[in-house]
Amino acid sequence: MSIKENLKGMGSALIGIVIFILGAIIVSLFFLGSAWASSKLLPLFSILTLITFGLVIFIFLPLAIPRSTRSFSSIVLYISSYVFGATLWMEGLLLTLFIWGLGAVFIGIILGGVGVVPIAMLATLIKGMWRQLIELVLLTIATFACRNGALSLAESLERNNFD
Repeated sequence: MSIKENLKGMGSALIGIVIFILGAIIVSLFFLGSAWASSKLLPLFSILTLITFGLVIFIFLPLAIPRSTRSFSSIVLYISSYVFGATLWMEGLLLTLFIWGLGAVFIGIILGGVGVVPIAMLATLIKGMWRQLIELVLLTIATFACRNGALSLAESLERNNFD
């Protein structure tokens, strides 16, 4: 093998290494950017979540009972599930990053993006951070209860329209 071929091979290897490092930096910046945005938005979303929870319990669930307001209630419950879900994801991301670091966040993102939530639950369980674990569990329940409840209400309206 000639020196020229060796140099070409080394050049290709170096380009591959540089591309890999740049990719890792971009991915890291994405995760750190998500963490930065979450740290800025989470206080606002926490307040919004508390207000939304109160509205859901005291206004929109009772509005789901009369047939005339069931459609409106269904839409609002569905939107509320996204408020709960966004808060859950941001809190899961920050807890995962704080407790187990960037590697755990990377694994959580690879698991469909929402993997940071179960990883955060596991991390808070192992660390004995009970308040945070309970928050994550309650936000998970609220997210899926509102989403499934909204879909169930919409389905009941469709069923009654065909009867």
